[in-house]
Amino acid sequence: MTKNTIQSIKGFKDILPDEVGYYDFIENVIAHVTEQYSVSQIRVPIIEKTELFNRSIGNDTDIVNKEMYDFIDKNGDSICLRPEGTVSIIRCALEHNLIYDRGVKKQKFWYYGPMFRHEKPQRGRFRQFNQFGIEYFGFKNTESDIEIIFLLNLIFERLSIDNGITLHINSLGTKEDRLNYKNIIKQHIDKNIGKLDDNQKKTLKNNPLRLLDSKSENMIDILEGIPPLYDILSTESKSRYDLLLKKLDSMKIQYIHNNTIVRGLDYYNDTVFEWRHELLGSQNAICAGGRYDNLVEELNQTPVPAIGFAMGIERIVEILKHVNQSLSEIYNIIPIINITSENNTYCALQCRELREIMPQKRFFNTDSTSSLSSQLKHAMKMNSHFIILITDENIKDSSFTVKTHANKMNDIIVTKDKLLEMLSKLHDDDCSVQDELDDDFETPGEPDE
Repeated sequence: MTKNTIQSIKGFKDILPDEVGYYDFIENVIAHVTEQYSVSQIRVPIIEKTELFNRSIGNDTDIVNKEMYDFIDKNGDSICLRPEGTVSIIRCALEHNLIYDRGVKKQKFWYYGPMFRHEKPQRGRFRQFNQFGIEYFGFKNTESDIEIIFLLNLIFERLSIDNGITLHINSLGTKEDRLNYKNIIKQHIDKNIGKLDDNQKKTLKNNPLRLLDSKSENMIDILEGIPPLYDILSTESKSRYDLLLKKLDSMKIQYIHNNTIVRGLDYYNDTVFEWRHELLGSQNAICAGGRYDNLVEELNQTPVPAIGFAMGIERIVEILKHVNQSLSEIYNIIPIINITSENNTYCALQCRELREIMPQKRFFNTDSTSSLSSQLKHAMKMNSHFIILITDENIKDSSFTVKTHANKMNDIIVTKDKLLEMLSKLHDDDCSVQDELDDDFETPGEPDE
């Protein structure tokens, strides 16, 4: 790169080819799981009126005060790049009568796309980032909370990142409960007010609850011994939370009751939660959300119970890189090595037919101008379990040469029908051939009858 090359804006990340596959993998899992749960996709613009977030998120939050990309457009209107998805979904649902029309409608929506916040870039956190979220409207009982938790657990399982994940859960109670607890926090901190820095003093004034999830050692020490929020919950909120935890226990869903889970936005009530992964260090939250039963009413004077969450896709990608296989193993990419003469089209025709017959499989043609050893080295990087070769000898009897891990990567000559049988028995989650299939293979170098 030369000195004068224009570079991307700080905090805005290029997603290169070796990473795009991870995003595709995540998006495919999301699409399948949401379909299983009959959650409908909804898509909204990335630009909204600034007023929408000022009214809903709260003027005292960091998002509105410091992080929103807001500006005046050519019509003189104040607009912004959306900093989060929930409020945009509510705006859309209200505008198109999706959740209220002479009565509350029960709806389940999911969304996926870029969000924008001008915050300090760090590992897994960028100024343009992608979020997947789900919003349930019209559901008030704890069954909706449970379903959200089940859905997310299934996504983590399908992504193979469920090991190392912990569900942290809390209850914020009602608006009155939170106001009471804010006063308790202020009283508890008052005798140590001199130990707070300017930012902590500002947070104490504007949103004391946010101090509970502070990573600062001095704040952790100051808050030691503070009564948990649970102790001052209203009878209704406490009963609801107790019932939810009882259900989680009965279904053997592991969780940690965590008094520091308070969420950064003002509109949450009762159940709040985060999933954290041990591989991400201090910034380990990968998914967070909760109930916001009063937000729709604040925006449109229409009471609609709701619960939702947002998942940070870039953080999921970071985890996949650590705990999962390579992209080729995730997608079961099957390399095809062509070592036939340059002037024939046999390999091209066979590859086209394989893709037509098996559209769910991914095939990759190596560079036929490279040496066999170079092509094999490239193929092994993509798939160390299953490789197809097409040689001049294969053309003579319309066969294929296959190398499998189960056969120690020795050559096996097979007919097209046998090849298709082998490909059909490749596991979706493990690019290996079932052992019993190998018992039917002829010895290396001998074609099938």
